Amino acid sequence: MTRNRFIIGGPAPWPAFTAVNDSIRGGSSTSSFTVDPETNVATFAGHLDYTTLGGAGFASQSTTFEPTRLSLPRSNTSGLFLTFLPPLSPPSPKTPTHFTLNIKDKRPERRPDGRRESVTVYEYELDVEDYRDNGLFDEKEEGDLEKGERRARRSVTVLAKWEEFKPFYRGKPKEDAATLDPSAIYELSFMCRSNFGQQQGDFTLDIVSLSAAPAHSTGNTWFRSVAETVSGWWIRLVGAVLGLFGRESRDGSVRLV
Repeated sequence: MTRNRFIIGGPAPWPAFTAVNDSIRGGSSTSSFTVDPETNVATFAGHLDYTTLGGAGFASQSTTFEPTRLSLPRSNTSGLFLTFLPPLSPPSPKTPTHFTLNIKDKRPERRPDGRRESVTVYEYELDVEDYRDNGLFDEKEEGDLEKGERRARRSVTVLAKWEEFKPFYRGKPKEDAATLDPSAIYELSFMCRSNFGQQQGDFTLDIVSLSAAPAHSTGNTWFRSVAETVSGWWIRLVGAVLGLFGRESRDGSVRLV
């Protein structure tokens, strides 16, 4: 199976992200995008306010691919693997947990006043609360914890298929939009919006990586690939243990001493 290609995060560097908040319309929402130099995990955070604009607020961080577009043709890819860290605690009422991953395959033109013209945006919706559970940390031996080692938060990977990116124009569904062309991605952004008063307040999304999913990938094939990796690792571990504590018999089998 073709390996997934890391676009940003993971072993790949993060590009610069720029805030695009509702302040461009007179709103009060804020956002930031920072990267932990030790883990290379990026944090999209901020404050979502919908009172200033009467129920409609948004905060986002975007990056552009120019002069060379990000090319992920459908013949080779089926979507994007988004890996993130689930929230640590249950949200309070209206705490933002809904996020969108947005793609533009057209470069917006500039108006005389410097503002950008609107273009079709293709959106993939994600509710991180769906992935919260009580097993958020990798297990470590008691001795390791006594040495000062910290438990690492477990990550979750979701497959955002190209056909699951829905077209919107100025915040409204665009039924007659052209099909998303992932072979010429101009802009990519992470957004948190109020959904007309449904969520507000401080928000955080910890993003591990974004990678291209091979063609014909599904949730099941992704699970199988992970299972195969873990299985292979386990087999190698058992082999190493047997090699240390066992000896080979005449018939070629390994017996514990």
